[in-house]
Amino acid sequence: MSGAARPRSVEVVFSAQQFAWLHAHLFQPNGDEQAAFAFATPAEGEGRLRLLVHHLLPMEPSDYVTQNGGYLHMTDEAAQRVARHTLTNEYSLIEIHSHPFAHEHVGFSSIDTTQAAPRFAWFASKAKPPFHHLMLVFGHDSADGMIYNPESAEMEPIDGVTILSHPIKRYALREQADDPEAARYQARFSRQIQAFGAAGQARVRATRVGIVGLGGIGSAVAQQLALLGVRQFVLVDGDTLEDSNLNRFIGGDALDAARQRRKVEVMRDALEAIDPKTMRIDVHASAFPTPASASALKTCDVLFGCTDSHGSRLLLNSFAIQYMLPYIDIGVGLTTDADGKITESGGQYRVVMPDGFCLECVRAINSAMAADDLLPPEQRKLRQERGYIPTEDIHAPSVVFLNGTLASMAVGEFLNLLTGYRVAQRLVYYFLHDHSTRSIAAARREDCAVCGVGGRLAAGDLEQVLGLTPSVPLTLSDLPTPSAHE
Repeated sequence: MSGAARPRSVEVVFSAQQFAWLHAHLFQPNGDEQAAFAFATPAEGEGRLRLLVHHLLPMEPSDYVTQNGGYLHMTDEAAQRVARHTLTNEYSLIEIHSHPFAHEHVGFSSIDTTQAAPRFAWFASKAKPPFHHLMLVFGHDSADGMIYNPESAEMEPIDGVTILSHPIKRYALREQADDPEAARYQARFSRQIQAFGAAGQARVRATRVGIVGLGGIGSAVAQQLALLGVRQFVLVDGDTLEDSNLNRFIGGDALDAARQRRKVEVMRDALEAIDPKTMRIDVHASAFPTPASASALKTCDVLFGCTDSHGSRLLLNSFAIQYMLPYIDIGVGLTTDADGKITESGGQYRVVMPDGFCLECVRAINSAMAADDLLPPEQRKLRQERGYIPTEDIHAPSVVFLNGTLASMAVGEFLNLLTGYRVAQRLVYYFLHDHSTRSIAAARREDCAVCGVGGRLAAGDLEQVLGLTPSVPLTLSDLPTPSAHE
């Protein structure tokens, strides 16, 4: 952050496994204070900085001169080891320690705060920019955090710590400004609050959701999320609304199609009509990714993929892993015979989380088809001329009720992710013919090129977003590899 003003919002993001390990380390049976260091990557967009924990380094008893229930003093050797690792890598440093006597409320001691700024100033003067150095303190069920601002040479409070568990947990660390719409919002959702509680509804409202693909599924997802109480959206789709979309697109009409309006613009109007006073909608009328859409989406809390190509799924899967974004991918399909009779029908949703499988792990991406989808225009035209790719898009059958069914199931799992009202179901198939569902257990593959060791997990802004500058055909084997996890 050297040379720039602090973003309006700063938070630290842990995976569930990272935080479970960290909590066990910080609160040991002997009751002593403990320390660890997290090394994080930035995900910085307009108005928001998310620091994604890439790896953790614990401090052991041999690393201290003094260690007891209220005080820690590291050895020079341990401090030098941490400093070397910090200054020889591009990661941001997060200093972490515990107050084992604290439970629901915790705060920094005067020793913590007086010693921090000079130490952080030294790091900021020597580290590669951008440098976002902060410290966290944890009680058993509480947290506090401060980040160093090089412009003021002072420590400033951060906004929160997020743990991508089930349900997602967040420590809100900075008081929010008075909200004149809060009472009206609570009254509007009083019947829903009876089911999921006021705290759950507050989490829905605070969640910023990205949706890529505003067709039959994406428009239904957007409408249902807005009715559920989501008020912050990033919408991405490059298509215009056509007459053939009107049998399933939610929120548009024949006049919108006649005017060839962009789907994102039509959807923005439809969502704002639901609650014009509180909606905050950022639209990008382009295919994913562009620099602008990537910058907006990486500051979201949850990402929905509502696209119908393997190429877009490849890019979104990689993006979600890179930025530690819970990612809900939705797809439907109808197959008919020569007489127009439906032979197969259904769909699925898949929830990608940092500690779990990604779409590549469960073989949800056809790499050959993805490569064709992502060809540069000149190469795609050449392959079409040679007969390798159809010269026209083949439109699959599509009906609103099937789209709506899968959209509702996925939105239900989104709410489950925030409130934990039932056991997580992260890979679910729906079969239209008998209205049956099947939930599949799946695990991350350690050798996965995307989310495995050496893949893109928590690479953040230290890696180029896949697809932003494609000059050659892209396949899964082309995924760049960041530094190994430590």
